[in-house]
Amino acid sequence: MHVCDMPLTSPAEASRFILSNLELLPKETISFRESLGRILREPLSADRPFPPFDRVTMDGITFQKSGRIEYVLHGVHSAGSSVPELLPEGACWQVMTGASLPPDCDTVVPYEEVEISETHARLTGESVPGRFIHREGSDAQTGDRLLEEGTQIGPAQLGLASSIGATTLEVSRLPQICILSTGDEMILPEETPLPHQLRQSNGLTLKAAIEEWGHAEITLTHLPDKLSATIEGIRRAMNESDLVILTGGISKGLKDYVRPALESLVGAPLFHGVAQRPGKPLAFWPGVAALPGNPNSTLIAFHRYLVPALNQLVGKETPAGINLPLEESVDAHERLTLFLPSIITPEGKIRPLVPQNSGDFVTPMSATGFAEIPPGTNPASEASYRSY
Repeated sequence: MHVCDMPLTSPAEASRFILSNLELLPKETISFRESLGRILREPLSADRPFPPFDRVTMDGITFQKSGRIEYVLHGVHSAGSSVPELLPEGACWQVMTGASLPPDCDTVVPYEEVEISETHARLTGESVPGRFIHREGSDAQTGDRLLEEGTQIGPAQLGLASSIGATTLEVSRLPQICILSTGDEMILPEETPLPHQLRQSNGLTLKAAIEEWGHAEITLTHLPDKLSATIEGIRRAMNESDLVILTGGISKGLKDYVRPALESLVGAPLFHGVAQRPGKPLAFWPGVAALPGNPNSTLIAFHRYLVPALNQLVGKETPAGINLPLEESVDAHERLTLFLPSIITPEGKIRPLVPQNSGDFVTPMSATGFAEIPPGTNPASEASYRSY
């Protein structure tokens, strides 16, 4: 009912409006054991050289290079053993991967190139000083920056934190997200719909998309098509959330109550209507994103606008889209940016999976991302691709 009373915003302007009205969440301190998937809010540096000693990288023997082809076995030096005694002349250690290189040794020969008897080791291959030795400090020196603020902690980052003794970490607080779906025609997925009803899917899709994005505290509520219930539901969500996401009820229908409800609470939107297809009715108030209700529109809008918004909340960088050729040229729209569910072919080209309409969620089901095609009068031969 209000979409046409504001000029259409471009996708770039819509992004700027959204990101400029979201603040970085505060940080909290947690155990590194619980940090998987969280966003680091402090840099991590090496507390000692890495590796902290000259490290042997193959099981075999080690000795001081002397030109001999046969050495007396003196004993075993394994990973975790302290610095051993000096070797007698012409002797060698049997050495294990991960062990520190004895200080009087400079050569490691793997077992594959040695014949071992009870008392001696005989070389059958080439022995080269320095080979199979991971030198102290060759990966990092004490104080070297290993992880930057804004890094998402995966298994490797968690392992690195463990290796430097960073047992507590400063990370972004989990965003509190409230999803509000709308529509009297919607029933629970477990129920059997009448001919005029549909099962709820958009709210659950958004919840799953957020969970796939990262860690957040998410609530999901369905609102009836009543102005008073919409106002109360949004008011409660705004009081409890860092970001409220509505799906449906934002277009021009007589029972689309999202905009009047929000205007009664916080005033006019920063924008309502984006020059794009699908998802033209998209609107935004500070802390509140109102997405169109059609499934394809909802998912595209989430990934195009709200993934960067969530990233900004937690201090994570959003990668830009990548420009790739289209498998076949696509007619651009004269005034609207087109968002097309797509896959990447083995040849590295974008193949759009064009839905029948904005409510068609079957055709684009196998899409791995979407192509963004700006307005123009000529067919587009390339597009910006963003993965889901």
